[in-house]
Amino acid sequence: MIIYATSAELQEWIGEATLPPKAASFLRSASLMVRTETMTAVYATDPEGMPTDPKVSAAFRDATCAQVAAWDGMGIDPSSAGVPSAAPVRSKKLGSGGVEYDTSVNSSVTAFQAKKEAANNLCAESWMILQQAGLMPGGVQRG
Repeated sequence: MIIYATSAELQEWIGEATLPPKAASFLRSASLMVRTETMTAVYATDPEGMPTDPKVSAAFRDATCAQVAAWDGMGIDPSSAGVPSAAPVRSKKLGSGGVEYDTSVNSSVTAFQAKKEAANNLCAESWMILQQAGLMPGGVQRG
């Protein structure tokens, strides 16, 4: 499997000292999504399938990092299709026990659907990076 960005490149992209949990898994998932979305794009590759043009390679890297940053910022794990298995805990009690789950708008069906969509589709920034590099449908062909 081709992975378009390294952990170091992701760390530089997000500008933070620590990487998101599961960064390697997120980079793999984002690379797969970027590759799928650019399946019909025409560009030169090396024998492993990596783009050889530095501008195209940078677009793949940047789109991959932007996708991981979006998932991390929205609290989405693409391996779970973006849907948490349970509502988040709103409050806890120590004496006499008790846990209360958050069923507000953040845990609503609409929020779950939005997270599912975000887990399964390129974020706007990734799409624009690829589109401006001429790798998305309707992109500019040079040469």
